[in-house]
Amino acid sequence: MEKTEWNKMEPLRRERKRLSASSIAKKALMALGCAILAFLFLFPIVWMVSNSFKDNDTVFAQMGSIMTFFPPSWNIGEWFVSYTKLFSEFENFGRSILNSVVYCAITITMVLLINSLAGYALARMHFPGGKAMTTIILIMMMVPVETSVVPTYLILYYLGLLTEPLNVIGYLLPGFASLMYTYMFRQFFLSMPVEIEEAARIDGCSRVGVFFKMIVPLSAPIFATVGIFTFMGQWNEYLSAQLIMQNEQYYPLQYYLQIVNNSNPRDLGMIMAALTFSTIPIAIVYIFCQKYIVEGVSFTGLK
Repeated sequence: MEKTEWNKMEPLRRERKRLSASSIAKKALMALGCAILAFLFLFPIVWMVSNSFKDNDTVFAQMGSIMTFFPPSWNIGEWFVSYTKLFSEFENFGRSILNSVVYCAITITMVLLINSLAGYALARMHFPGGKAMTTIILIMMMVPVETSVVPTYLILYYLGLLTEPLNVIGYLLPGFASLMYTYMFRQFFLSMPVEIEEAARIDGCSRVGVFFKMIVPLSAPIFATVGIFTFMGQWNEYLSAQLIMQNEQYYPLQYYLQIVNNSNPRDLGMIMAALTFSTIPIAIVYIFCQKYIVEGVSFTGLK
């Protein structure tokens, strides 16, 4: 009897072993693929950062060898030659970093305020043309951003926002409103139960109070997601600065990189040092905030 049961179980055991081996192989291939992708994405960043700690002669001498990923010497004082040269030759480079930080802070604040209010209005306030407006937003999201460059420039020109010092306002103003962010907020607010707001309204809370005291605290994922996207977009902004900015003291970091590159395009050590300041903040924000991005996007239903 026991032998018969053993014979019946043997094919199941073989099948289980076969499935287990197949599962292990799939996981191994997936891990290998992820490792290759990680290497392809991280290789340029590691190469950039490692060469930023070397002078130009060392960069060219070690180019193409494995030593390009190691410091030039164990004397830490020699690691910052390119950084010292960068800040000494370009007095406004540090100011451009500060400008970008200030521009990002202002833009994030205004984007979260304006687009969250617009998204809340589309989600909760039923007014004539509300559905049509949502449809128009979806259609306009398909239009390339580049097509709005000339109309935006002309509007800023007629408003007098292209002359100093108002051109800083003209540089930031177009980025305060975003169709995509408005739609993301709308989708998130639609997923929230309306009974919470109705209970607060019955207790005497105004609609504005409901939004700022209840909706905003409960909407941390979407606010974090939009804030991160806004930071990345504003930090990498180049085209608007090229069209609008005139005074070097107000240049953002991305536009100032062009000045560094054009001054001496063969000084790779100094250029890598400048690019490190441009890249590392984005990498840090993404590494520590990627869970909020995934959570916010999954709630809004966008892909």
